[in-house]
Parts: sequence; structure tokens; C-alpha cells
Amino acid sequence: MGGTGVDRNESERRRDVRLSTSGGAYLVGFRHRDRRITTARLVNLSAGGCGLEIQIADAWDMDIGAVLDEFLIINPDLPCVPMEVTIMRMLGKVPGKTSGYVLAGVEFSMITPFVKELIRDHVTALTAV
Repeated sequence: MGGTGVDRNESERRRDVRLSTSGGAYLVGFRHRDRRITTARLVNLSAGGCGLEIQIADAWDMDIGAVLDEFLIINPDLPCVPMEVTIMRMLGKVPGKTSGYVLAGVEFSMITPFVKELIRDHVTALTAV
């Protein structure tokens, strides 16, 4: 499977099956306020949202509830359409931390049913293997 898989414990508590994207061919980019962020890493994906690893230098002004605009998931098997996401969880952001990354759990807040279904089909196909 090339580093992809399902986190079974977490998926039991979630609405949608979640795919680990570690080692996969996924890129992500988004805009927060006046900055374009292209160094974040997609760590998992579901039809409802995804997990991101964001460099602390890029996440200094992000917090739970922040909206990330023009959110793109770049993968040959997924549509590359801009979405809006909202940060629902954030781990690793502590006062004084100046290096490394934070983990952010984001929910797709503006996504068409068609795109959501394409993501769900993609995740389902890769987790069924």
C-alpha cells in the first residue's frame, strides 16, 4: 500500500473512514489571511476533512476556528478544486515553541456534494485494499 492505511481506532469515533496519507503522492496548499502556505503536509484524509502537519513558522497566527481559504489537495486521483476549511483541532502549538510543526485537524466547510463523494470514493478504494 506504499505507506497508506486506515487508523481503525480513530475511524471508529468518526463519521467517515480516514486514510493515512504518509508516504503517498499528496500535496496541499492553502491561503491563511494574506499568506499562501505550500509547505504543509497532508497526513490523513476523509470525506469530512483532513489532518495537516504545518510548520510552526506558518502556523503562528492560526488557532481553532481559523478559516483556511483556497485549500487544494493535489493528487492525480482527486479533483484539484479550491475549498474552504476550518481548523477544528490543533496539537503542538505551545507558547515559546519556535521550530517544528503543529498538527491541525480541519473540516471541509465549503465543499460540493460531488467533490465530497469523489474524496469518499478515493479513501474507500484505498482502504479496502
